[in-house]
Amino acid sequence: MNFEGLLEVAHNIVRSLNRPWDGRLEVILRYCAEHRAFPKIGRLSPEGEDLPTYLKLYITRYYGAREQRLEFRAVGTTPDPAVDVILQAFAGLRDLSVVSEHHRQSMAAENLLGQLLERYIAEQLEPQGWVWCAGNTVRSVDFLSGDLSTALQVKNRDNSENSSSSAIRQGTSIKKWHRINSKTGKTNWPSFPVKEVSLSEEGFHRYIEAYANSLK
Repeated sequence: MNFEGLLEVAHNIVRSLNRPWDGRLEVILRYCAEHRAFPKIGRLSPEGEDLPTYLKLYITRYYGAREQRLEFRAVGTTPDPAVDVILQAFAGLRDLSVVSEHHRQSMAAENLLGQLLERYIAEQLEPQGWVWCAGNTVRSVDFLSGDLSTALQVKNRDNSENSSSSAIRQGTSIKKWHRINSKTGKTNWPSFPVKEVSLSEEGFHRYIEAYANSLK
């Protein structure tokens, strides 16, 4: 199916979901069609007869990610009692119930970091004509320039990318940027590849605080 046909199917699906059409979605769909960058959703792909079913899930995921209100949720896994033994035996820590709870809260905070980082960057980039690829709608890409000349992948740390994601990006023009160096702890905002916006660690912290306050 050509892009015009794909776009028509997408418009019909958005109408069936009683959603307003989001022009940013057209930018994302065009890039994915041109670069074969559609992600798989379960076992579904946009090929052949699966297209309408795939696009319905894809579009629902896109709108859902944009509308999602992030929440601070405790880690759902059961603590391993042997960890407490190690902390006591090797590190000499006491009051292990408090240590364990703080550790679980820290894990929950780390789970939110990447999502908050994308939202902070999106808040600055989208007024400049960029598009946030919300809901993991483009493989290995988090932001697209409106004219599709630049694709950008952002990570919180330099060591947070797995090998499969790195392999997908090889041979492409996707730019990669990370916020913090895992060995030095230094932030990397001055090297952010879009110079039309002013991003900083202080601005990121203010955004996190404002976002949390908006949920109260």
